[in-house]
Amino acid sequence: MNTLVINKKDLLENIEKIKELVAKSGKDDNGNSLKIIAVVKANGYGLGIVEFTKILIEQGIKSFAVATKEEAYLLREAGIKEEILLLTPNNNKEDIKNLVEQDIILTLSSKEDAQNIETVGKELNKKIKVHLKIDTGFGRYGFIYSKREEMIETLKQLEYIEIKGTYSHFSVSFFDEKYTKIQFERFINVIEVLKMNEIETGLLHISNSSAFVKFPYMNLNAVRIGSAFLRKTLF
Repeated sequence: MNTLVINKKDLLENIEKIKELVAKSGKDDNGNSLKIIAVVKANGYGLGIVEFTKILIEQGIKSFAVATKEEAYLLREAGIKEEILLLTPNNNKEDIKNLVEQDIILTLSSKEDAQNIETVGKELNKKIKVHLKIDTGFGRYGFIYSKREEMIETLKQLEYIEIKGTYSHFSVSFFDEKYTKIQFERFINVIEVLKMNEIETGLLHISNSSAFVKFPYMNLNAVRIGSAFLRKTLF
């Protein structure tokens, strides 16, 4: 049987290094420090999602992202009360209710998402916290960056949804600088259009682990760090 062995000392050193790089990034345009969103998907990259998350909390990290609702529930069941963002959209209204009850921040990635989350928000008579997902070329999910009119029309109608952040995913930031820059420009252009139309964008994040190190100017308000916690090669 194969066994994954991680030296906790090395892990803590990586976490500290990332925090140092974040501190060196200075403040954003609003005077706020760069925020770390720790991605703990895939069972915490094999370390155990609960155990890994608790180590990160001990090191002062307070915001987390997961890929599935099951991962989000595992963290809540373990008593973890910190902020959790579910990166995968969910259109099942019962799931949405359960996630909201567990104080999980949802991903809003389409008109259908908006309709379902809005319906649940109206039923619960509360604003549901979401991060808006823009597809800048990864092709996984999200409002298509070029379909701005459709996006604006959808978002303008929302009454029971509170946009706490807006994000996108880089496709190939580890080895393709040209396309990464194209995606970043698309994202910034969408943000500018949303703000011109008085749509709240909240916390802005697009950088993953590799982009965080390679392209500091793309880090915006927050960075999503996952594999970098376990790899020294990035530094």
